[in-house]
Amino acid sequence: MRVDRYLAVAAALWAVLCGAPAWAVSLRAGLMVDTGAPYTYAPDTPQASLYRSVLEQITRQSGIRFQVDYYPAPRIQQLFEVGKLDVEVGVHPSWRTLSPVGGFYTEPIGTVEYMLCFHPGQWRQVNHPADLKGWIVGTLHGLRYPEFDAAFSSGLLRRDDAMTENELISKLRLGRNNVAILDRHQAEWLSHQPADRRCEPGAGAGSSPVMLRIHPQFRQLVPVLNRAIRQLNAEGRLKAIFQRYH
Repeated sequence: MRVDRYLAVAAALWAVLCGAPAWAVSLRAGLMVDTGAPYTYAPDTPQASLYRSVLEQITRQSGIRFQVDYYPAPRIQQLFEVGKLDVEVGVHPSWRTLSPVGGFYTEPIGTVEYMLCFHPGQWRQVNHPADLKGWIVGTLHGLRYPEFDAAFSSGLLRRDDAMTENELISKLRLGRNNVAILDRHQAEWLSHQPADRRCEPGAGAGSSPVMLRIHPQFRQLVPVLNRAIRQLNAEGRLKAIFQRYH
């Protein structure tokens, strides 16, 4: 019952105040099963993803456990908004400005770097978005790309949203857009795939810090999580996880 979970949170906070680990809490976190490698993680895969590894480190540092469930990306946000998930992983506040549930954000757990990824045979040098004038650019629904926002708003470029990263990559492969803005790790991973699955990585397309988004019902745990994240960042452990996927 939800009352039991509130009691667990209260017990954890008391434990922290007394110098003990917050072992009593288990938060339900959603990880995506429809995203591109290396972020995909499902129970039957042998290697944890980047974000799964991050959660494991936070658990070791804070004592707060994460019960990981696997859903398509849009479903994760929906479940969070109705209180059936407690944590979204790897989110920036600007991506959730239209959400009816505000959420509370931890300190950054890492930085996502973006890169242009071209349909094979269409690579070009890009120094400014205007170099792609008139092109269709594949993007993820809800995400903002500060370096390209003005070009999208002015009509210089046409933004073509996909609901999931797999859909975004599929559109690029099918030639429905000329170039996609992907996470750098994904773009580099795709550049080594067979010809029918490959994309050609291009210029960088900015970056964004990402956080854990905590449901308001568990906002009391944000200071506990922040303390753990600060320590992990100070020791370079979270950065090492992100670097592992280059």
